[in-house]
Amino acid sequence: MPGHVPLHALHERADLPSSSRPSLRRVKRVLLADDDSEMATLIKAMLEERLSVIVDHVPNGALVLDQISATHPDLVILDVSMPGLNGIDVFDLLRGSASFVDVPVLFLTALPDRAEQAFARFGVSDVMAKPFDSDALVRRVDDLLARGTRVA
Repeated sequence: MPGHVPLHALHERADLPSSSRPSLRRVKRVLLADDDSEMATLIKAMLEERLSVIVDHVPNGALVLDQISATHPDLVILDVSMPGLNGIDVFDLLRGSASFVDVPVLFLTALPDRAEQAFARFGVSDVMAKPFDSDALVRRVDDLLARGTRVA
């Protein structure tokens, strides 16, 4: 075939590793359940800009289970106060489901005490209060995603 250049020759010219599979970090999925659309837009933009993630947003707890089944997120961020099912109810459903029991959950809420009580039964305390520091949120999400990778 005229003009055909072997793949290894392209790697050499581009000074790329000779592996045919570049070591790209897998993009993680985060599911954000928050009824405040402005807050959700801010969080989505911040996380997608600073981490290798795609953030899916649902405005109420009742949509979380459908979305989690469709997208298989690496992390779920829940607000406590939402219409439909609140974040505590959603958390209980996730932990009661064999399919979703291992998905890490971060409560991001103006009601951190309620969330911490919900988590206490499971020995987990991934709760951040609103308003939050954006750098702290990014670090916490990055840490939870890294922990999930090590477990998987």
